[in-house]
Amino acid sequence: MNIFNKYSSKSISDIVGIEEQVEKIADFLKNFKSYKKKSLLLIGPEGTGKTSSVYAIANSLGFDVLEINASDKRNADNIKSIVGSASLQQGLFSNNKVILIDEVDGLSGNSDRGGVREINIILKSTNFPIIMTANDEYSSKLEGIKLNSTVIKFKRRGYWEVYKLIKFISEAENKGLSTISLKKIASLAQGDVRSAFNDLENIKSDSEVDDLFERAKESSIFDVLKIIFKSKTPESLLNSVENLRDMEIKDIVLWVYSNIINEYEKPHEIKKAYDWASKADVFLGRIGRRMYWRFLVYAKLFITLGVGLSKDEMYRKFSRYSPPQRFKSLTKHSKVRAENKELAKELSSQTHCSSNKAMKEYLPFYKYWKLQKQI
Repeated sequence: MNIFNKYSSKSISDIVGIEEQVEKIADFLKNFKSYKKKSLLLIGPEGTGKTSSVYAIANSLGFDVLEINASDKRNADNIKSIVGSASLQQGLFSNNKVILIDEVDGLSGNSDRGGVREINIILKSTNFPIIMTANDEYSSKLEGIKLNSTVIKFKRRGYWEVYKLIKFISEAENKGLSTISLKKIASLAQGDVRSAFNDLENIKSDSEVDDLFERAKESSIFDVLKIIFKSKTPESLLNSVENLRDMEIKDIVLWVYSNIINEYEKPHEIKKAYDWASKADVFLGRIGRRMYWRFLVYAKLFITLGVGLSKDEMYRKFSRYSPPQRFKSLTKHSKVRAENKELAKELSSQTHCSSNKAMKEYLPFYKYWKLQKQI
C-alpha cells in the first residue's frame, strides 16, 4: 500500500485543515432531504483533499460511495445509464449511498456529446446525494452544474500544515530524513498534499531531496505575469516572484510594465497599474543610487500587489505577453554578435591571424566586400 492510501483520512476525526468544508459536506449527507439542491460541487486544485474527504466523511456516517470518473464516461448515454440509474435505485445492502462524480470538468470538447446536459438533468431528479469534484473553477462546462449545486471551494494547504503531515509520516515510516529535507519537500508541494506524499514515498535520503529540489520546475516570467494579471489574491500576488530565478527584479518590472496594456482594458485600471509600476521603478532607482537594499521589498510590493489589484475583476481572456523592447533589441544585438563571431573565425583561418585581430581589423572591410558582391 502506498503512503497516500495508507495515511489518507479514514474518518472525519482524521481530517485537518479543511474543517469548514468537512462540516458542510457532512451536513449535506446527514440532512440531504431538506436540501433544495441535491448535489455538491467541490472545486479546488489537485491534492487539496476533495475526493479523500468525501470517502472519510462517508465512512464516518455509514454511507456507501459509488465513484464515477466523469472524464472516462463522457457521452450522454454512458452518463444516463451509469449515473442516472445509480441516482434513482437503492443499493443492495444499504439505503445510505452517495454518488461521487470525480473530475466533472473533464467533460470537455466535442467528445462529451451531451454528457454535461445529462448530468444537469440527473441533478434535478436524483433520490440520492451527489457530490462532484472539479479542478478548474472557470470551466465553461460547470456553468449549469453550479446553478444546480451547492459549491464548496477547497484551497491549497498551508506550508506548515503540509510539513507537519509529512513529518509525522516520515517518523512513522522511519524514513530518517532531516528537518531541512522535510521542509524542502513541503515547500516543493506548494500546498498539494498528494504531491508531498508521493515525493516522500519515492525519496530515500537527504541527497535525493537536494537533487529533487534543484530539478524542481522554476517559474518562468510568463507564469509570473499570469499570476500578477489574472489573480486578485494578495498571497498569490506577493509570492508570484519568489520562485523566479535567474531574473532580477528590475527586469521583472520591465516585463510587467510592457504588458499592462496587453491585459488591462479599462482606462482607470491601466492608469493605476502604470502608477504602481512607476513607483516600483522609483524604489529600484533609489537602491541603485544609495544601495538601500531594504527598499527592495517596496519594489516587489508595488509591482505585484499594486499592479495585480489595479484591476476591478480578472479578465477571462487569453493574453499574449511579449518581451520588453529592450530585450528585443538585446536579442537582435546578440544575433549580430554571433554572426560577427562566425565571420571572424572564417577570416582568421584565411588570414592566419587571431580571431580578435580579424574581428577588430579585417571584419568591417570583409563585410563591406561581401555586401558589394551581393550588389
